[in-house]
Amino acid sequence: MSQIMTRTGIGIAMISLAVMLTACGSSTANSKNVFNNEERHGGGSEAGEFSEITWHVGAARADLNSCKECHGDDLSGGISKVACSSCHVNGITPTTMTGCISCHANPPSGATAPNRAGAHAIHDALANVTGVCNTCHNNAGSGMKLHNDGITEVDFLSVYSAKSGTAVHNADGTCSNVSCHGGQTTPVWGTGTIDVNNQCTSCHAFAFSYDLTQYNNYSSGQHYFHVVVKGMPCFTCHDTTKLATNHFTSLNTHAMEGPASATIQDTMYNPATFTCAVTCHDARVW
Repeated sequence: MSQIMTRTGIGIAMISLAVMLTACGSSTANSKNVFNNEERHGGGSEAGEFSEITWHVGAARADLNSCKECHGDDLSGGISKVACSSCHVNGITPTTMTGCISCHANPPSGATAPNRAGAHAIHDALANVTGVCNTCHNNAGSGMKLHNDGITEVDFLSVYSAKSGTAVHNADGTCSNVSCHGGQTTPVWGTGTIDVNNQCTSCHAFAFSYDLTQYNNYSSGQHYFHVVVKGMPCFTCHDTTKLATNHFTSLNTHAMEGPASATIQDTMYNPATFTCAVTCHDARVW
């Protein structure tokens, strides 16, 4: 009888251990997101309505000690073998949940998920975009269904769609129909670059005034003669120093930017008379 009881006790212990390990999760598309579908790291009863990270964050905020059951007393791994710092890459522990920057730098600046740099820095530096993650990751922030599912969700706010169609992220890492880029296909996110001082046509294309296919086409005045006929580069008249502070001021509107006249070199253009006076000709109305 005692042997039977002993075997029964061992069996119960083994089952309990299996249940405990299961509660800490199994491998998924995102190795850092290993939660049990029923326990949900917080006992959420509406399975599938929110991403698993929602319950994880809720449980941590409600009782940090619950994290220690799987991640160890010092949150360095425990039986889960996953340290909290492997996701909280900025050294911000679950005690200080602060939205995006709990796991991502602002802007992301590293080489691996969840902190891959890509072209975040240059975009974050632009007016009207700075620090606003949902410009390109709409509906994919912390607590949303699409967050932390092992897939980088790119969903542009509708105001950034080009005149030619809805802004989209392509499988090859480029983006199309983004108004900021004049609807043209962008460089690859992780490796491509644009020299805004010399590669104006990467975003701007000439169009006759009656055929403006994009919000930022240029067609006014004597552009056709100077750019198309004579082949003059844009920076012949536009001051690249002024572009740096004026050019990207209204990207979240279809006006797209500050007035072009504010980027003309001071010695060339008279805004009061709308005339240009340069070495190649006398003062003429633009």
